[in-house]
Amino acid sequence: MLGKRLFLRIFLYMCTGALCYGSMEIMARGFTHISMGLLGGISFVFIGLTGQLRRCGKLGLLQQLIVSAMFITVSELICGMIDNLWLKLNVWDYSGIPLNYLGQICLPFCVLWFALSYLGALADEFVITHIFHEQILHRLTILPKHFEKIDNSNI
Repeated sequence: MLGKRLFLRIFLYMCTGALCYGSMEIMARGFTHISMGLLGGISFVFIGLTGQLRRCGKLGLLQQLIVSAMFITVSELICGMIDNLWLKLNVWDYSGIPLNYLGQICLPFCVLWFALSYLGALADEFVITHIFHEQILHRLTILPKHFEKIDNSNI
């Protein structure tokens, strides 16, 4: 039963991430590419995994967003090197944007991935509570559980 539930969750996250990111790209640029949908799905699965770590107190929200933005940026670099540099599909080109690397990644988009990771974290909590009907003890907070203020008034 756990295997089916895990497969369903990963499948739902892949589809949701692919559709959401693909839709955002179409709204922003007027088109998208299938590899961007795949990357959006993989990224949302990763945000869900880091969300599990945050909910059990091993990551704070800020750490989750930084790690997620780094994962998306590295994934974008790998995908860009394959799609754009090797296969010459010309899916995107950041050459005209400051602080870019090989035209495949750039600092402004890394900041955007950070912000979108927050929306992904919110979507993750929505899916967990409203679709899978699971209780969340530790909602979105900035610091990991072991850094939260300890009440010493009883000592």
